[in-house]
Amino acid sequence: MGITTFMDIVLRAALMYLVVLVLLRLTTQRIMRSATPLDMVVIFFFGGMAVPPILSDDRSITGALLALCTIAGLHTCLSHLKRFWPVVGMITEGNPVVIFSNGTWDDAQMRRRRVDPRDVMAEMRQQGITNLEDVQSAIVEHTGAITVVPKRHGT
Repeated sequence: MGITTFMDIVLRAALMYLVVLVLLRLTTQRIMRSATPLDMVVIFFFGGMAVPPILSDDRSITGALLALCTIAGLHTCLSHLKRFWPVVGMITEGNPVVIFSNGTWDDAQMRRRRVDPRDVMAEMRQQGITNLEDVQSAIVEHTGAITVVPKRHGT
């Protein structure tokens, strides 16, 4: 296996990592906290479809290790870069978005984030809040989790 084959695997692994990262960001924004079977199907298919283009006809352990190390290296680099350049974190992970505030739903943000009011209600129930009137705001975090902020009474 020559150096050009190694470089070819590295470049294909890097390209597929970035393509899968972008596609997952666009299609599965709420994976971390509340993955549905539909989300999991997308993730598994993306992973399965990404491998053959990376390794091409190479079935060697060396090629697989090189591809895995390339992806791990890129992931580590992006994790460090987002600390120094917040725009990298915004692109790779997103920003928190308020979807409910002062009794009003932000329908545009809910559509964009593909959040249903039932998702917010489920999170409310997990926090022991049973009435929407007791909620100040609901926020979809960059991780996909929904944070429900209760109203402060008597302060």
